[in-house]
Amino acid sequence: MVKIAFRRTCKTLANLLNTMADGNKLRNIELKATLRDAAGFEQRVAIAKQLTGTDGTVIVQHDVFFDAAKGRLKLRYIKTDQDTERAELISYDRPDEAGPKLSLYSKYDVNEPKLLEQVLAETVGVRGRVDKTRLLFLHDQVRIHLDNVVSLGYYLEFEVVLKPEQTIEQGQTVVDEMKRLFQITDDQLITGAYMDLLDAGK
Repeated sequence: MVKIAFRRTCKTLANLLNTMADGNKLRNIELKATLRDAAGFEQRVAIAKQLTGTDGTVIVQHDVFFDAAKGRLKLRYIKTDQDTERAELISYDRPDEAGPKLSLYSKYDVNEPKLLEQVLAETVGVRGRVDKTRLLFLHDQVRIHLDNVVSLGYYLEFEVVLKPEQTIEQGQTVVDEMKRLFQITDDQLITGAYMDLLDAGK
């Protein structure tokens, strides 16, 4: 039974990777910033609550990054405060620069994540792992992430989910306004992913 499940997972992975390579990507404009300490984190949580009129959703995430030949590839294990658990495979390509930037990504729900993780580990190799607790807020087309990342600290991320008719410049304008509302300065902006920061020992 294990061998059958393993072969099925290999076939599923091949189909997913073929689909990811077909150019049909979703688009975000993203910005990530360090909040330096717990006080800065709580200040932005208060702003998010006032802006959205909600308390947000607590999400525990465990990301496994793989050695992708292009862009980044990660398997994300997700647990919400409603005790629901799921996993998704995410492939994305985003420039390593500060400020608002375009992210092209594909995302797929995974039914057998442990087997998929094993297959990917054996075929492309594991780069590293990131554990964090995320407080998610939704404001219009913006996903507001307030993250407490193990071994790194506190961060804020905006993801503007672009509509098909929207331009990159329009998305950047939305991010700039969110940056102003949350009192983020340019010296707080960071490049890359949390995995990159962990690799750099920051």
